[in-house]
Amino acid sequence: MRNFFLILALISFISLAAPAQLTYTIDESKTFQTIHGFGASDAWSNNLVQLWNDSSRTIAADWLFSKQLLPDGSYKGIGLSVWRYNLGAGSSEQGDSSYIGDPNRRTESFLNSDGTYNFQKQNGAQWLIKAAKARGLENLVMFCNSPPVSLTVNGKAFSGVCGKSNLATGKEPAFAQYISRSLQHFEKEGIHFDYISPVNEPEWTWCRADGQEGNPYTNLQIAELIRKVNLEFSEYQISTKIQIPESGLLVFANPGYKFKPRRQNEINSFFTKGKDTYLGEQNHLARQICAHSYFTEWPLWINRMVRKRTARVCQKRNLEYWMSEYCILRQTKDITGNGRDLGMHTALYVSRVIHHDLVFGNASAWCWWLGVSTADFKDGLVYAGTNGKGLTDSKTMWALGNFSQFIRPEAVRLNVPGRVNKDIFVSAFRNKGSDEMVIVVINFRKEKQAIMFKNIPKGVLTGWETSKDKSLSRSGTFPSDKKVIVSPESVTTFVLGI
Repeated sequence: MRNFFLILALISFISLAAPAQLTYTIDESKTFQTIHGFGASDAWSNNLVQLWNDSSRTIAADWLFSKQLLPDGSYKGIGLSVWRYNLGAGSSEQGDSSYIGDPNRRTESFLNSDGTYNFQKQNGAQWLIKAAKARGLENLVMFCNSPPVSLTVNGKAFSGVCGKSNLATGKEPAFAQYISRSLQHFEKEGIHFDYISPVNEPEWTWCRADGQEGNPYTNLQIAELIRKVNLEFSEYQISTKIQIPESGLLVFANPGYKFKPRRQNEINSFFTKGKDTYLGEQNHLARQICAHSYFTEWPLWINRMVRKRTARVCQKRNLEYWMSEYCILRQTKDITGNGRDLGMHTALYVSRVIHHDLVFGNASAWCWWLGVSTADFKDGLVYAGTNGKGLTDSKTMWALGNFSQFIRPEAVRLNVPGRVNKDIFVSAFRNKGSDEMVIVVINFRKEKQAIMFKNIPKGVLTGWETSKDKSLSRSGTFPSDKKVIVSPESVTTFVLGI
């Protein structure tokens, strides 16, 4: 009997010391979407960056955009490849009369009330763009929350009638001109924007209570505006592509949901010939659907169902899906948006959302909401005080870096077949023009996990880990034909080929 208990104790010890091995096959014979990149938005960073000294500016820019590998085996930053710049509507110039209470949520506009332009505004935002490009940023996106206040019905950057477009009748050409003049300004500065997204979350009411710039549109109003932007681009030979529709919920883009009459089923509305909303013939329009992952990420069965439907419908229409904005908004049993969390709890939750958008939604790009936040909320990568002081990084930022630093633009996603595991998530990619295979492992478990990758070339796997104790730091090297060990509650990227 004594020997029996000794054997049980030995088995228990072995189980704790050597976790049961999981095996994942990487199937390169089947590939999926091409990745354009991973990013975030500047949104309301302009006021903050203008408050910072050169040292703080540099730290923030390095954290967000640097690709530099440091001597200690960690990365200086997360190497974002997409940056979304908010072309402001002019609420900042209005001050308190804008009725947007938080000054950090107001934005300046290049367009003056007399119709002239002042491109010396938004100095902070323009500095960040130049800093990003200097660090090798590949893709720039310009987006508009609201038309300029001089073009709106109520002279504000939000709707005076909840749910009704605030763009004044007949002002679509003027709004299109504002966009094109702004793009031309940046071109003169040597900065090219790859995309412009003229509307943002058009399904929401965007009235005063929302406390930020915003404007609602019906599908037909979007179509009318995009045609004017397309015409303007053709006249001035602007090569920037137009993105639509920045759905506030991913379900609004898909058929089969009936929440918002005239503001839903956007894929079919904009890409079905014969409809009065058809935009498929617009030569500057990107063959994409941009949508946000808010409120569809939990529970996981809904997450997968919505994203699988998106992938099917986009494939049928020959469209890419861009996940262009996400942060923690909803409250579930797992998480709530309120309260900053600089640790791994939010980082793991967000990493799982990224995984599902990429693997089940075939997302070609994935963008977090705010690059820099002052809020006591889970909406930032870098955090600062309300006065702009005291920069702090977050594990969410570094976990995003486990994707953005290694999966470069034009990479393709590889097949990782097998049953879905509820707390271990594995995705794989091949970078274009190189022998680099990138494998990302998310481990929700509180125990370390042994994993074996099958069907990959012989070589050495180098791991970079984000966990409680590491921030995108080298975690070791492993022969590719041997098991690897991932830490508890971690995101680890393995690169074969460096």
